[in-house]
Amino acid sequence: MYDLLQLEQIQPIGMRDDEGQILIIAENIASPPEQCEKCGNSPLYRHGKRRSTYADTPIHGKPVKVEIETRRYRCKACGTVVTPSSPSLDDKRVATRRLVRYIQDRCFGTTFTWLAKEVGLALNTVKGITQDYAAHLEEQVVLETPRLLGLDELYILGKPRAVLVNLEMHSMFDILESRTKAHLTDYFKGLKDKNRIEWVVIDMWKPYELVIGTQLPNARIVIDRFHVVKEASKKLDGLRKHLQSKLSSQDRINLKKHLRWSLLRNEHNRTERDLENIEYIRKHYPELFLALTIKEEFFGIYDAPSREMAEKAFQDWKSSIPEDFRKYYGPVANMVDRHHRDIFNYFDCPVTNGYTEAMNGVMKAMNRLGRGYSFEILRARSLFYRVMRESGTVVTHTGETKDISKPVSTTGDRIEKSYGTPISTLESLAEHDDLLRKS
Repeated sequence: MYDLLQLEQIQPIGMRDDEGQILIIAENIASPPEQCEKCGNSPLYRHGKRRSTYADTPIHGKPVKVEIETRRYRCKACGTVVTPSSPSLDDKRVATRRLVRYIQDRCFGTTFTWLAKEVGLALNTVKGITQDYAAHLEEQVVLETPRLLGLDELYILGKPRAVLVNLEMHSMFDILESRTKAHLTDYFKGLKDKNRIEWVVIDMWKPYELVIGTQLPNARIVIDRFHVVKEASKKLDGLRKHLQSKLSSQDRINLKKHLRWSLLRNEHNRTERDLENIEYIRKHYPELFLALTIKEEFFGIYDAPSREMAEKAFQDWKSSIPEDFRKYYGPVANMVDRHHRDIFNYFDCPVTNGYTEAMNGVMKAMNRLGRGYSFEILRARSLFYRVMRESGTVVTHTGETKDISKPVSTTGDRIEKSYGTPISTLESLAEHDDLLRKS
């Protein structure tokens, strides 16, 4: 019979179509063991045969099972029964090694349910193979520790997770199961080359600050600009709601539905319609217009050309808040005073967590397409999936460039560094609902 299997030491002797799957009958033709694996004595004598069924890679779109008959041997000295193994069969599961590789190649690109149906294995077996593969990749893939680190939170599978971004390379560095102080402390304790981190961009969540202070003493903190100005926008919206409660029903609807977003939108992003709405607010709601002006003056602090000028602009802004508006903007001023150093560090390192915020859309797509997946698998997919790893890898050489037309050398030893999946790659795949289907 033609060797349909092409498995080392496994010889097929027959096959049949068995209820929607292909069953191949084979025998293990491995040489008898020369001595007992337990006591080392020989010779061994024949001790019957055993039949075992292993799953193999699909053929013609059908799952394949291989029923293998293997001769067993018993040691005369100690009575141990020895069954010859085959390098083609997986040690951990009743499957061929190539089927395990087949699942590993596809586990991040399709659903477990579909893959289990394709190969004829139990769903939990496919999950187990994927989890083992993810653990293997975790050990093999080592990312370069960022110089500029973004630390933020995202809700993944209904829980807040800590997301770490390489802000210099605009790439995903890691996703942690939890953002608690204890979890972050353990993570940074074991982080390779953590002294390389110079700046960490965070929001004003206290555990972030405490962990960085103890685990990354060489790093300086930058409070993310977005989270600072957001507080002023929230106060403006609070005043809008207060004024809105005093209006007639129709005026409340108009202020909420048609004017709210023109108030909250950054002045650099306003449309012509927004400008018309603001002019309407100036004429009909002067108190709200004044509050808008105060908010925009606060936003303008970030346009200062230097740290010194920004700090002065803040002091001027704080002292100019009218008494009637202090209950709204006073807390914003107090917030800046409490975090003064880290907020104004932005002018020494003008980076934001904007790339981290962009991950919200990506994670929503992962949650939508990955129902039934564990956090560990979603994390492995975003960090270790082949298309992700390749897009975040930079290759250089140690040799010197001799041709001025070549931007880098192609001589000498090859140096490969992985910086994590570019955020743009994740966004592109999520946009096309391709995050789980890309092969």
